[in-house]
Amino acid sequence: MLTDNRKKFISALISAIISCLLFIVGFYLGATHDVKPLSALKEKQPKEVISRENIEFQELKPAIDVMNYIRERYIKEVPVDVLVQGAIKGMVQALGDPYSVFMDADEFQDFMISVNGSFEGVGLSLDIDEKTGSIIVIAPIEGTPAHKAGIRPRDRIVKVDDVELKGKTLDEAVKLLRGRKGTKVTVYIERPGVKNLLKYELVRDDIKLKTVKRDVLGDGIGYVKITSFDTYTPEEFNDALVYLQQKGVKALVLDLRNNPGGSLSAAAEVADALMGKGLVVFTEDRYGHRLEEYYSDTASLNIPLAVLINENSASAAEIVAGALQDTGRGVLVGKKTFGKGTVQELTPLNNGSGLKLTIAKYFLPSGRSIDGKGVEPNVEVAQGKTDNPFDLPPEKDEQLKKAIDILKTSVRAAN
Repeated sequence: MLTDNRKKFISALISAIISCLLFIVGFYLGATHDVKPLSALKEKQPKEVISRENIEFQELKPAIDVMNYIRERYIKEVPVDVLVQGAIKGMVQALGDPYSVFMDADEFQDFMISVNGSFEGVGLSLDIDEKTGSIIVIAPIEGTPAHKAGIRPRDRIVKVDDVELKGKTLDEAVKLLRGRKGTKVTVYIERPGVKNLLKYELVRDDIKLKTVKRDVLGDGIGYVKITSFDTYTPEEFNDALVYLQQKGVKALVLDLRNNPGGSLSAAAEVADALMGKGLVVFTEDRYGHRLEEYYSDTASLNIPLAVLINENSASAAEIVAGALQDTGRGVLVGKKTFGKGTVQELTPLNNGSGLKLTIAKYFLPSGRSIDGKGVEPNVEVAQGKTDNPFDLPPEKDEQLKKAIDILKTSVRAAN
């Protein structure tokens, strides 16, 4: 006969397995829709799904036996929820898919911040000094409380409110700085060249992560770099285009290098502003059924376009680059892209954790899949050796220089 503890574990384990194996339509990394709870999507379940009513107990018995043996014989007491989370992680890892991941509540919260592009806090980008363990400021985000207060790059944060940061991890420091909008936090800083400790009293606010940078390079050529695709990227991108058009640019460089991807819907909106009418991308499930189609329906920005790509351009970035290449809208310059052509679906679970599961592949307008293949540039240009490939000055950026040369030729031909 099963004990009460064993019954509780079996119920928890079955619930966890059910949550992980439900096919739902929600949020995609690489193809993004609204996150929806499991209860709202029961009508989307396939005809055959594991449930409490039809699951075979014998299929789970070895897992339950192992759990019981651990709880009865292991040298330390282990909470049931730890074992359940371990079982879920093992189940997902057994897929052998690096893009399918189970995230605990903290990991899921951090993941959603990166995708949604916003959080509540003071607006600091931080790192940890590996030699000293100090928490250092990479840079304050422009327009945020930290930026307005005058916190600078290379500042060292030694205390947050009454909590000393010595010995704290980067994640622990970040959690101390984040909090609800309108709440106060006091930050104590050591600054190189300043003898006394600096004290900053900040009021937390909504912080939007910037994913779009724009500039005018000269000779009437505009430049837009997209670092990733999140909820706010299309709005930022359109603002950048308006700015560049007001400056009278005659050609555009779109820099997608080192862009890991993100929201497919955001990527489709960016392509929409550049392509004109036509298919941007479509997705298919494992049965070959078409799930989603994204179309561009606005007038194209009618100026010459060069797109910079490299081996770190992935997922949604490859969709934009590939769609512009397939439709003949832009010239791709650089190196072959990463080759991530799958769609991940994100399921929020009841305890705050989440499951990211690969459920489809995407295809470019020509019908090609770039999964494992990447997108080949029209003009291949190696970057050469550099200490920091993520922040090259323009005069040393061979790929950018080639793109500019191509655009200058196109502008002259048009005139």
